[in-house]
Amino acid sequence: MNKALVDLTEMQIIYNAAKDVYDGKCTTKYALFSLKNKVTRPESSLKMYFDIYSCMRNGKCYKMGTSKSFTYFLIVSIFKDFGVDAFKTALSAAKGNSLYREIVNNAQPGIERACRDAIRDCGVEIMYEDIPTPTISSLKKVDIHRISADLDDSNSIKEKNRSVTFDDFKFDYAATTEKEDEFELNIQPAASILNVFSRLSYKPWYAIAEFVDNSTQSYISHADVLDKVPEFDKLVVSIRYNTVTNILTISDNAYGMEFDRFRDAILLDSRNDMQSGRNEFGMGLKTAASWFGNVWRVTSTQYGSINRYSATVDIPKLKEYSMNSVQIRRDYVSEATHGTEVVIEQVTKKITGSRTIVKIRDLLSSMYRRDINSRNIEIWFNDEPIVFEEYPILMNFRDKRWRKELDFDVLFGGKNYRVTGFVAIMNPGSFPKSGFALFRQDRVIVGGTDNNYKPSQIFGQAQSQRSLKLFGELNMNDFPVNQAKDGFIWDDGLEDVFVSTLKDNIQEYIEIAEMSIKERASETQYSKQASTELQQDIAKVLSNAFLNNDDDSDVNNEYGIDKDLSSDGSLEESNNDIREYIDTVLNEEIPEEKVGTIRNYNVNISHLISVEFNVQWAIGNKTFWINYVETTTDVYDVVISIDHPFFVPFSKDEAFKRVLEKFALSFILAERQAKLASDKQGYISTNVIKNYMNQYLKALAEDK
Repeated sequence: MNKALVDLTEMQIIYNAAKDVYDGKCTTKYALFSLKNKVTRPESSLKMYFDIYSCMRNGKCYKMGTSKSFTYFLIVSIFKDFGVDAFKTALSAAKGNSLYREIVNNAQPGIERACRDAIRDCGVEIMYEDIPTPTISSLKKVDIHRISADLDDSNSIKEKNRSVTFDDFKFDYAATTEKEDEFELNIQPAASILNVFSRLSYKPWYAIAEFVDNSTQSYISHADVLDKVPEFDKLVVSIRYNTVTNILTISDNAYGMEFDRFRDAILLDSRNDMQSGRNEFGMGLKTAASWFGNVWRVTSTQYGSINRYSATVDIPKLKEYSMNSVQIRRDYVSEATHGTEVVIEQVTKKITGSRTIVKIRDLLSSMYRRDINSRNIEIWFNDEPIVFEEYPILMNFRDKRWRKELDFDVLFGGKNYRVTGFVAIMNPGSFPKSGFALFRQDRVIVGGTDNNYKPSQIFGQAQSQRSLKLFGELNMNDFPVNQAKDGFIWDDGLEDVFVSTLKDNIQEYIEIAEMSIKERASETQYSKQASTELQQDIAKVLSNAFLNNDDDSDVNNEYGIDKDLSSDGSLEESNNDIREYIDTVLNEEIPEEKVGTIRNYNVNISHLISVEFNVQWAIGNKTFWINYVETTTDVYDVVISIDHPFFVPFSKDEAFKRVLEKFALSFILAERQAKLASDKQGYISTNVIKNYMNQYLKALAEDK
């Protein structure tokens, strides 16, 4: 049990800290930290003492309790430091506390005696009875479940392995009905600071990420519990913005909050001791909500609890009436209910415009890529799921997959900062996607489309090959992050050492990313001699295949082709159809790099007609194995992708590439002949291309 506060040294130390907090010289968080090894009081009691001091300075009734000796000490110290008027104000607050306790049947006569003793010892000519009584707000004659007689003489509120519930704070509130409770929470420092939050340098996606951080961390911290709940399938975080009502809603089915966590989520200067991971600062909800809009409401229920808490923060109202408190309401729900909802009304940072929405979706997908792809987590934006597709990695170049695991230390200022992750080479490359994504607690701090980390010492010029293809993910849990969690605090030289160390660990990948076009081209293209031989071989063989089968009637009749097509003047129309087909289906714009020399083939398909092919290999295209266009009549530019997954295992085998090139040209010729032989409506029988291919491949096989 905590003994009553009677030690004068401790009283003085606590008083000085409370005065500094009230005067704005430091935050509550800092004050509590500074008192850790100086006093024996628990943190919950210290916060209460700070609040009592604030009430005494403002003449407000406080409902929490402390000892007679500390009450006397506070009043006398205020008199010594601030004079008679402040003394009378403090007396008024203490008198209000005494009357409040009488009303709730928990009279503490020691408080009145402390006031009378202070009046006598300070020599102020005033009667206790003449001291004005402050308004005792939020107090109604109702059933009071339990009120702590004196927190100094009670067990610590926070019992091990138990969340603090609403009932643990009965000294802080008065119930209104049996089904619904309500009390007033002082959110000091002054609520005007909420206006300051609206001017923070957030971007919409980072502000939204603050809410997602809270949701995901709530699940991650309690996954062992939630994953065993039969009704729980996965964590679902839903973000919705209604452009008509101008309301932003973020909801989840995570673990939720009991009263202690809920209260800390509202208090402006509070940080729960259990906060860690992604919500380590404990400020995200209130700062992001205040940044987004003028009015925000939080509702939450912890799994296994029947208590649902809600509070509304109306910033304009708080400012207009100089209020420093909000109402927290409790009602009751099923024990199976759990999760949190944040509703922001009167949104001032409106989420409109297709570019903004696309940016939000892209960056959220990047930030939470590991959650989305690896954890039991879904994130939705305006009723559409956020997805992340892994970037393609260069394969089978120099017989390896170009991805390397990283694990190294950055030594700076006598401390080791550990870095893990990977570096890789993207194929095909992408300027918006290249660069490093920097993670902390499995969440991207720096990174995302057009936002990846690209130090010039590693990536060179903005349009360099390195800047196009080099990418990776780095885990940097040891590095300090700023409060907005959109960057690291490393301007003291830490970043320079980090970049230098990273460069040393990925030097080979920097070189390959820069040299890949040259290197891959030399390994992919034919040798000069092989290319020349191939040109001679294919041109000869394909010409012979056509000339040996120039009896059109036999061929056309065999394959069921309308012979009247070319005689009725429809050839030109057919050629137009070919061009349309090629332009709309086969000539889709694709990212690729052409390599090697261009091979030129003239194939005689009759004694009067020849078809010209300009053939080149390409790397970087994994979607299409062949891409071609008829540039002029019977002249085709052909690109064959050796990086297509089907061909990759054989990409260095020149014999295979000779076969593939013959096959590709036979395919194009078969499509050409089939299209020319279509009926008057442009219809091609389903087996015509196949049959022409069979004809040409047979001829190629038989020709020696």
